[in-house]
Amino acid sequence: MNTGAEWNVNGLRSSAIVGLFMALLAGLSGAAFAQATARTAPESSWPAVLDAARKEGSVTLYTQIVPSINDRIKADFAKAYPGITLEVVRITGNSILTKLDQERQSGSDGGDVAITVELLWLEDRVKEGNLRKPVGPSRQAWPGRYLLSDTIPVLSLEPLVMAYNTSIAKSPVTGYQDLLRPEFKGRLGTTGVQALSIVAWYEWLEKTQGGDFLAKMASQGPRVYTGAVPNAQAVASGEIGATAFSVPAAVMQLIETGAPVKLVIPNPALGIRWGAGIIASSRRPNASQVLMDYLMSPRGQTAWHSRGESASPLPKIPGSADVNSIQAFDPSVYNANSIADYKKKWDVIFSK
Repeated sequence: MNTGAEWNVNGLRSSAIVGLFMALLAGLSGAAFAQATARTAPESSWPAVLDAARKEGSVTLYTQIVPSINDRIKADFAKAYPGITLEVVRITGNSILTKLDQERQSGSDGGDVAITVELLWLEDRVKEGNLRKPVGPSRQAWPGRYLLSDTIPVLSLEPLVMAYNTSIAKSPVTGYQDLLRPEFKGRLGTTGVQALSIVAWYEWLEKTQGGDFLAKMASQGPRVYTGAVPNAQAVASGEIGATAFSVPAAVMQLIETGAPVKLVIPNPALGIRWGAGIIASSRRPNASQVLMDYLMSPRGQTAWHSRGESASPLPKIPGSADVNSIQAFDPSVYNANSIADYKKKWDVIFSK
């Protein structure tokens, strides 16, 4: 997004200096000054952003990530910034994009920051000028390869995994081909085509497991759920014996409660990248910057990744998986119609 000002090693460019100086002469309050400079604020003005964020008092995060990670982030953010209330709204599938689009078009209040796997959607919003660049101190240490369009930090890499119920499976599940075993007939779970990452996963299954794998999988009569969490919960309850699709956090949370569930990381395994964007129309621009800075900080990354469920782009995060071990799918090979187009193919295969 073109903010009309840039920063370099020598400090502010003259145009930015003039703009800020005139704003001060006009009698801007500390909060108003922070809001006016939120998109380009250097480290020296970060205290003003923090002060204005506390006056805004709250920030809303729209996210697709699993509840256990959301809960850790919310709890730790409250400790880090006790004057700012974080509201976390989990929205699965493509609905998160629809909601954000509707809010933008109507001008209504809503999400301030969004975390999603839909990186192409985020990059399109950057081109339109509808996302703000992160400006907090954490940006300086963020790896450039994980900052898309200079605006979208990739906050996490996460492998897509399988899970099975140890009371139902007759022998351990070690790979996708095991899901075709007789004991999983009518007791296999998968996910519907709701997001670009799921399109990539199904296509990846065809490439790595054989062109007829999806047809064989469909012949098992799988139950179709709306994402990683309901799939894992169905395995834990015994509603199904195994799922082809979940994420580590959803499965590990159930294992820790004593559920008869085993996590399987396939070899090879496809991974997804979680990107984040600050909504330009946010009514809380300073609190949005503070939340994004927290998510990019070693503290926020530790809260997210310390249990080994996913990998942080930052080095030396305690407990984080190795970011180089996850093969992330490339969204650039898809387009705006990819989900709808693939769903037609998927419906033909899985409706037989």
